[in-house]
Amino acid sequence: MTQFRPLIQEYAEPPVAAELLPAHAPRTTLAEARSAAVGPTHLLHFEPLGTIGAGLDIPCDPQGRVGIDALGERLRNDYFFARTLIGRLFARPTVRAALPLMHA
Repeated sequence: MTQFRPLIQEYAEPPVAAELLPAHAPRTTLAEARSAAVGPTHLLHFEPLGTIGAGLDIPCDPQGRVGIDALGERLRNDYFFARTLIGRLFARPTVRAALPLMHA
């Protein structure tokens, strides 16, 4: 009589996502992730030094830290441009609270 092996081999349970993170990695709850995805809470504002030109606002956290990886290519280039020209074309940036979007 021929013995059949099971088609599905039993493996150990796959690791949970939390187990894949280093021990020092910050944990984020689903509620925190959703509130962060709603939109930026603060803006890093670069005010122009002269009368010509407009200011530049970059999304940031309350401490003024910018998530470079979350920016689009054009906004990332604008951020690097403004940061490079502080003292020449732009004043030192300030952190401002972002106004909520009004929906019609």
